Amino acid sequence: MKKDKVFFGITLIVGAIVLIINNLGYLPGVNAFSLIFTALLAGVMIKNLFRMHFAGTLFPLAIILIIYDEQLGITSITPWTVLIAAGLISFGLSMIFNKPSKWGYNINYNSYDKESYEFKTIDIEDESHIKLDTSFASSIKYINTDKFESADIRCRFAGMKIYFDNATLYNGKGVVRLDSSFSGVELYIPKTWTVEDKINTSFGGIDEKNRNQSDGQNTLTLVGNVSFSGVEILYI
Repeated sequence: MKKDKVFFGITLIVGAIVLIINNLGYLPGVNAFSLIFTALLAGVMIKNLFRMHFAGTLFPLAIILIIYDEQLGITSITPWTVLIAAGLISFGLSMIFNKPSKWGYNINYNSYDKESYEFKTIDIEDESHIKLDTSFASSIKYINTDKFESADIRCRFAGMKIYFDNATLYNGKGVVRLDSSFSGVELYIPKTWTVEDKINTSFGGIDEKNRNQSDGQNTLTLVGNVSFSGVEILYI
């Protein structure tokens, strides 16, 4: 998260420099708001490009094209054609490069202090490793296991509700990897658990509802990417 703050801090500084250059008359025909917004969108694009997060890369690009459609001479295809194309290309690239596996997912980690987590496929699917995938639909999932370790959750243009109230964390620790674009995800978490939020967000938000009463014995860590989506953590 610290790296993200530094990255966007630099992006804002670059935006300020471009704004000064514009006010000096070197960028005629472009307003200040467009320049600042473009700098922020460019920062989001670069960050998501390195993560191979297609929606978080292509939709900011589509918005930039809409902002400068007159200068680029593409007013005939803005805004809806550009936005629909960005959505279709994002979804297509995700299907090609993030092929779903029929197996569950295992997670290797040395400690929960690290920012990155490595997921590897395993040759059997069991109650410890869960994979959920929803696209262009809504779904409700119930995690019922007494040895939960990790879950790989993928949500595209969809809505998901996932209940963990009947799950028990193996050795008191679990990890959820969330990959969400243009979706709404609700995670129902036992109020005695501690939730560590390490999710990267781009034009998205994470909100906690109700107050937990952590017993200090169970920790669920959230990692992954969320773009143009909303995630709600509800303690029950």
